[in-house]
Amino acid sequence: MKIVTSLLALLFLAHTTIAQSEAEKSLQNQLDSLNELVVSLETTELIQSMSQRSILTPRYFADRKSLTARQAYNFWIRNTASKFISHLNVYSALYNANKYYEYDSIENTFYNHILEHDEMVTSIVYSKEPNIFYSASSDGKILKWDESNIKKEPVLLYRDRVLYRSLDLSSDGQWLLAVTKENGVLLINTQTGQSQSSEVNTSQVSRDSENAQAAIFLPDQLNYLTVNRQGEIKIKGYELDSIKGKTTYEIRALAVDAEKSEIYAGTIKGVVQVWNERFENAYLDIPENFAVNVLAVSPDHKLLAIGREKGDAIIWHLEEKRIVRIISGHQSAITAIDFSPDTQRILTASRDGTVRVWDIFDSKKFPIVLDDHNDWVMTACFDQSGNKILTGSKDKTIRIFNLDFEWMADRLCQYISRNMTSEEWHDYVGHNFPYEDTCPNLLEKN
Repeated sequence: MKIVTSLLALLFLAHTTIAQSEAEKSLQNQLDSLNELVVSLETTELIQSMSQRSILTPRYFADRKSLTARQAYNFWIRNTASKFISHLNVYSALYNANKYYEYDSIENTFYNHILEHDEMVTSIVYSKEPNIFYSASSDGKILKWDESNIKKEPVLLYRDRVLYRSLDLSSDGQWLLAVTKENGVLLINTQTGQSQSSEVNTSQVSRDSENAQAAIFLPDQLNYLTVNRQGEIKIKGYELDSIKGKTTYEIRALAVDAEKSEIYAGTIKGVVQVWNERFENAYLDIPENFAVNVLAVSPDHKLLAIGREKGDAIIWHLEEKRIVRIISGHQSAITAIDFSPDTQRILTASRDGTVRVWDIFDSKKFPIVLDDHNDWVMTACFDQSGNKILTGSKDKTIRIFNLDFEWMADRLCQYISRNMTSEEWHDYVGHNFPYEDTCPNLLEKN
């Protein structure tokens, strides 16, 4: 009996010890998680602080400005906290620090700043070829650019004293469709062109003299859809001029979804019309009646983006026929809208002088704000990779914004001449984070 009692006591003691050990482990895990959260929050606060400090540092302290921005990025990529706000500040700091490297003080141009047009840039479109894009301006020029050699003089595709409303590119990349304000529609061959001192080869330009409210190419063909001043909806092409319907609304924007064989028209009255392949008419159920300036269909054919005069953008689910999200933030009308190639982000350009890049499916995440133009942003689009954005403005300039944080951070280390001193680390970072080289390969470079 004594032996049994002793065994029971030992078993109870062992069980108690195991329970205590498990409780201690659980408590330790909770403490570790809490400590990780505290460190993460502290790091987030430090990232925000360093980003703002870099932005506020004058450009004549180039090393200090760049080191602070780059170190904020270093902490940011290692931080486990959700990047709902910090990505906005880190990008702004990186861009602001990068801006003045390769700055031309005489021309007042920056590394991502392209000057060639004499008046406002009204439309930009990327080619099917890598690094090639086209721009149109109220100076009457349509230019072809090579982004890989952006300082090279662009090719002049067409020149006339007209105001271009929009550019569209054919599916094969061979033709541009230029809609003018008062001079009809132009079809311009993209494979020809001259220097800007030469005359344009007009044999490679075809003019449709009928004025159009809007026009775009139809997918996978050289025919184009146009709405004339009388509201007649036509399909045109080589020896083709076919009326398909009529609208009583003034049309500002057109978009085509080849997968669903649907055409979308944004109107000045705020109505979005939908025509199917038989040109039967329907309407999207969107709130309020604000003029629709621009439309875009997502690459996966699931979403329609609607940019309005109000300054907001509506994302409409084409299959489920519902609003996914209403994006608000601009202080003036939306002038351009575009989806990233992976349909995860969307950009909106505005007459408030900014372009904003939004996460479509995470409304908690702040947009990246590109605010370096001095006037209305008239046009903007993603490149084929989704890592760059082209913008054109009333200030006559084109800018290329690189959205790759790592590229922006690494570029700073190409220009920084030193790492932080211990005093700078103490002032900008503090004692809670051990010193590290902001640009580890700096000594190797030197």
